[in-house]
Amino acid sequence: MAAKAGHAKIGTRSSPGSSKVPEVLEHVATLTGFRDRGLLDVTLVTGLMDLLQPLRVTMYRTVGDHEDLHWHCRASMARGDLVAASGALWADPATLPELAAKPLHARALHQGEPLEEPVNGEHVTVFSVATDREVLGVVEIVRERPLTRHGRRRVSALLRIYRNFHSLLDYSERDTLTGLLNRKSFDDTFLRAATEAAHPAGTTGEAERRTAQPRQRPWLGVVDIDHFKNVNDSYGHLIGDEVLVLMARIMRSTFRLQDQLYRFGGEEFVVLLRSPDEDSAMVAFERLRSNLEHFRFPQVGQVTGSIGFTELSNSDTPAAAVERADRALYYAKEHGRNQVCSHAALVRSGALSSRQTTGDIELF
Repeated sequence: MAAKAGHAKIGTRSSPGSSKVPEVLEHVATLTGFRDRGLLDVTLVTGLMDLLQPLRVTMYRTVGDHEDLHWHCRASMARGDLVAASGALWADPATLPELAAKPLHARALHQGEPLEEPVNGEHVTVFSVATDREVLGVVEIVRERPLTRHGRRRVSALLRIYRNFHSLLDYSERDTLTGLLNRKSFDDTFLRAATEAAHPAGTTGEAERRTAQPRQRPWLGVVDIDHFKNVNDSYGHLIGDEVLVLMARIMRSTFRLQDQLYRFGGEEFVVLLRSPDEDSAMVAFERLRSNLEHFRFPQVGQVTGSIGFTELSNSDTPAAAVERADRALYYAKEHGRNQVCSHAALVRSGALSSRQTTGDIELF
């Protein structure tokens, strides 16, 4: 998916012969003017193209399980391109190159220092990209000649600006207690996920046949800690907060790096993930339920959770999808707690009606 030219200065090349300093400042201003992380990556790549005039610049992020990471191209631009291309928000790791497929990039990722080597007559320099919280991936710069010390300093300076602004986004978009994404950041991610449900980037029929991988569909789950009020009443709010922090840790260890994890407030959490079908999504949410049930919380002991989930469609709104998952969650709560319920399965069984609500309007 290419970045649209209608976004001022996003992904567009500057005119030849213009001063480099105003160009760089222009891209710095653009870099800090958006709240979309995809556009942030595209702007970084475009700024490096204007700054260095290399053959191409590519940003890769790591996705997948912690011990099975893959490279996901987030933004790329080559000499002569009018706009930078941005990658899809979601990607099935099984279709992406493994970490070992790019050994230079893997070493730069782990060492945190720029590395360079000649490849097929070109010079490839790889910089690690990190925030205050985590290492995100790498930026690859390909030139005819090695990058000079001055060039490396300029790249490092722009990456520091990227890192600082990314950290500011984290501060505004993440829950201060758990570090998970907050409700304010949910809508934009949801809308992109729903759009890609109808038009998944890079998943043509030919590609699916070649990789033998089914199309990954988006699912939304709402997770609620059972009897959390009793925890606060019996042990106090400090212990209650500790349960929430540990809950977030269990969620991170259960789901993949590319899955989106949110705390909506109180003891309610939301998960956006990709899975090929309802059974696979059920397995993912059941894994969370089981991991939570078998974890022993300090002082509290056992804590359980109830989960309701639903598939997203391209016509969904955040309110409609959350409402469906909530109905499945309430069913789980009313029928014993500590279980996972699929909204679609409950409708098929007749346990729930297919009624959908949007605001005060009921749709039948």
